[in-house]
Amino acid sequence: MENASNKYPGELLVSQKLSELYGASYGVTVLRYGDQHTLRVRLTLPDDQYVSGNPDLMAQGFAFLKEMIENPFQRDGAFDTDYFRIHQTNLSHYLASIPDNKEFYATLKLQSLYYGKDRDHGSYLLGDAESINALDPKGLFSFYQTFMAQARIVILVAGKIDSQSVLTLARQFSFANQPRQTELGLFVKARESDTVVTGRDQFAGSQSILELGYRLPIYFGSDQYFAAMVFDQLFGVSTRSLLFTNVREKASLAYDIHSSYNSLAGMLTVQAGIDPQNLEKVSKTIAEQLHQAAGGHYSDDLLAGVKRSMIDQHRSQSDYLATVVERRYFAEISGIDISDKQWEDSVNRISKADISKVADQVDIQAEYVLESQEAADEDD
Repeated sequence: MENASNKYPGELLVSQKLSELYGASYGVTVLRYGDQHTLRVRLTLPDDQYVSGNPDLMAQGFAFLKEMIENPFQRDGAFDTDYFRIHQTNLSHYLASIPDNKEFYATLKLQSLYYGKDRDHGSYLLGDAESINALDPKGLFSFYQTFMAQARIVILVAGKIDSQSVLTLARQFSFANQPRQTELGLFVKARESDTVVTGRDQFAGSQSILELGYRLPIYFGSDQYFAAMVFDQLFGVSTRSLLFTNVREKASLAYDIHSSYNSLAGMLTVQAGIDPQNLEKVSKTIAEQLHQAAGGHYSDDLLAGVKRSMIDQHRSQSDYLATVVERRYFAEISGIDISDKQWEDSVNRISKADISKVADQVDIQAEYVLESQEAADEDD
């Protein structure tokens, strides 16, 4: 979809068309939002007022999208074989190379551990090399046809636009008036077990990576959602956070350390790059920082600074159309629309007591260590 269609059967022809659209940018990406997979098709065009000749780029842009989406490069009910094999090989090679990116590889391994036999959530959203290599041009094209006939489709347009003109252009898509599946689940049930699952692999290198997965059953739009976001920033996202300050800066136990909260999966993760001999110390110190957060043992200035930084970042991101569109899409799939003022007011209201209630719900579920071979050799 990104590199060819029947009208533009090759990357060069697609690039030439984008150049004719005054340097428009176009891309196709697969994303995962909780329990939903999203195929995102994005086209960015200059406004007509900044180009000569009144070319009506909006209409041309919609025509280009209609071609790329509705007329993929296929022959006799199958994607063009040569074109398909090139991209199949490229994707397969990328997937096979993931272990070279140690941090990302460790994150995927933790995800697999955390969800166990639940492949829908435990596997990488792009699949694996074996599965990709098993695909064929006809089967994939058949899947694409079924997908386009059933998937919920959201069209979002942002910028200086005429709403009625955009609606008219959007109705030109063949799928515009077709019935769609609308009841789609979004939230992933958080893992809950009394047993911590663990995993360990080795690689050639001097630095180990520790990945921790916690259950945090607080979801987007719930009463405690904003408290969970502020907790995450204070615990391990901000450069002033407890993890960064006390584990990395003061104790010098990590090269890098941060947390990440997934409000669609009810999950909190921590990743740390560490010297292998410090594994037990790091694990203990991380647990201590969680205890500190639960007990409110941090300064009022830290909490105020974290909230201020969150609001400043939210405001600065609002200047970008891509962010505006992303937030609008999230509101569409979640059914929850939060205005900028509501967002800021909600963050400002969070207290130490609110954060303690969140921290008390954090429950370790999985631990993965990507251990350097040097450490293993020393142990032997």
